[in-house]
Amino acid sequence: MMEIENDTNIRGESICLRGLQDEDASVEYCSWINDPKVNKFLGTKKATINELKKYIKEKKENKNCLFLGIFTKTSNKHIGNIKLEPIDFKNKKAILGILIGDKNYWGRGICTETAKLVVNYAFKNLNLKRVELGVISENKAAIQCYLKAGLKIDRTGPKIKGDNGRYYKTIFMSIEKTS
Repeated sequence: MMEIENDTNIRGESICLRGLQDEDASVEYCSWINDPKVNKFLGTKKATINELKKYIKEKKENKNCLFLGIFTKTSNKHIGNIKLEPIDFKNKKAILGILIGDKNYWGRGICTETAKLVVNYAFKNLNLKRVELGVISENKAAIQCYLKAGLKIDRTGPKIKGDNGRYYKTIFMSIEKTS
């Protein structure tokens, strides 16, 4: 089985992706998770710093997870996270999830750059053949990000009930490695 490197460092044009450490569980990171605008499409709606530290530790210890923080190259500011989880090494595929927590970086192409970097890493370094995800149809910004990053819409799933009691369609997307 392939080993996930917890000290992975991926450099892009405007961002750097690296494994999160205890000290990255900051007041600011906590504020994203507790912000209704940021957590609107997340399963987690609130967190404490200690809960974030525990979460980071769990992800680092999980051999089927690549969990990285998104940092600006200019100021090394933590602005979000990306993960591949679970990674199915046997079937060479993984589920992608991205959170741009700092709203000042929304709409700047960070999501697209991040997705491209991690998909490339998954194909070249983890020897995966497919990266997939599910996104709520109302999350138009995420869908645009993923389309720009090269993912395709595979299908629409059944409606699921959101926290607000409304029902949303799930859009399933994927990208496959080309030889």
